[in-house]
Amino acid sequence: MSVNMLQIVGVHSIRQGSSATTAELSRKWQASVDDALADSGHAATAGPIRLTVPSYQGVYPKTATRYMRLGPGSADAAEDAPVGEEEEEFILQALAAYAPSAVAEEDDSPMGAQTLGEGRLTPRILRRARAVDRVAGRGVTDRLLWLVREAHGYLRHEETGAAVRAEVRAALAATGARMVIAHSLGSVVFYDMLSRGEVPSRADGSPAAVSLITCGSPLSWLAVRNGVHTAGAPLSVPAGVEWTNLYAPYDPVNRRGGLSHLAVGVTDIEVDNGKLNAHDVHRYLDKPAVTERVAKARYF
Repeated sequence: MSVNMLQIVGVHSIRQGSSATTAELSRKWQASVDDALADSGHAATAGPIRLTVPSYQGVYPKTATRYMRLGPGSADAAEDAPVGEEEEEFILQALAAYAPSAVAEEDDSPMGAQTLGEGRLTPRILRRARAVDRVAGRGVTDRLLWLVREAHGYLRHEETGAAVRAEVRAALAATGARMVIAHSLGSVVFYDMLSRGEVPSRADGSPAAVSLITCGSPLSWLAVRNGVHTAGAPLSVPAGVEWTNLYAPYDPVNRRGGLSHLAVGVTDIEVDNGKLNAHDVHRYLDKPAVTERVAKARYF
């Protein structure tokens, strides 16, 4: 008797280069999961899988900033684009949500913004970034700012968000995927899709994808406050969707913690990704928690 291919869709983080095509992303994610399955002993239970990671770098706008190098020709973009008032407020709120105690630590002196990085970030942003570094660790905001500026592009520009979601939805519809693995800001994208009812559904109206793994997610501090979710209400996914969230203690994007304190029905699993490059998607994909859920998804 033939075994059906288990279809999985991956939702990548937004920080991708022009070479990150669907074929290349899918190949790399598939290789990581295949290797992990082979090492785990779950390969026979999981059976054949196909992992598709739709690339949306082609629909995401190029922005001239050292924190966002996306799309063909982005290397030829101008130097850092200046931050406007609306984006400045978005960044300030996001950094405050990431490290609330840092706000009281800000240095308001004229020299307080002159020791962080280059580019056209505003003095207010630089002061807050410096304060976050004092609270969260040196260099943390240098890694967060690209995420926050790219999140602004998704969360505050409806045409961009709609185009990104359309690419993911097309992959879900084409593959009939029963499982989704969403990394970093990709978890915000997919959560947004679930909240909007934009995920393909079964005949009974429930989502066709019944297993969700989020990895290195900023949902606890970014999406709740910036348009994806209603502030003050718990995060949740539709009934029938098993949600597992992987977080690494040294991953700065997930704020070194999980989502269970803010979410209903999520299973948090702490994983060891080491101290260097702890946010890397492939360090999450090789974990036993992923292979166990891939094997389980076969029988959902």
